[in-house]
Amino acid sequence: MTWNSLLEEWARRSWRDVTELAEALLDWLDRGGFPPKTSDTPELGSEWHAAVAKAAAIYAMKRAEAVLDDPDGIPARVAFTLTCAQCNVEGPNTFYEAKHKGWTRIQYMPASTSENFLGICFPCSQRQ
Repeated sequence: MTWNSLLEEWARRSWRDVTELAEALLDWLDRGGFPPKTSDTPELGSEWHAAVAKAAAIYAMKRAEAVLDDPDGIPARVAFTLTCAQCNVEGPNTFYEAKHKGWTRIQYMPASTSENFLGICFPCSQRQ
């Protein structure tokens, strides 16, 4: 099912696949295809599911395109909050400052709870 695949690829940060799946879902819905079940709440109805699926697909496609369009994988208008994936130290306030201070493997992590980016700080990268 396209909906579940879209969610899985978003979680994997497979941005090209997210774009393709979002486009496929939008095309399906625009052609009158039945909407995916977006919630376990039974009283919502198909109009709700269609609206949620369409909004989510548009959001996912735009965010994926923004990540893919930026040479550093940083989507526009996303706060830059960085944490080291190994030692949990907080990073600098900008991508460019982080790169200057030796941070590596910086990735956009939309599913994280307190930061938007994970990377490896300079001290941790020296231990590898």
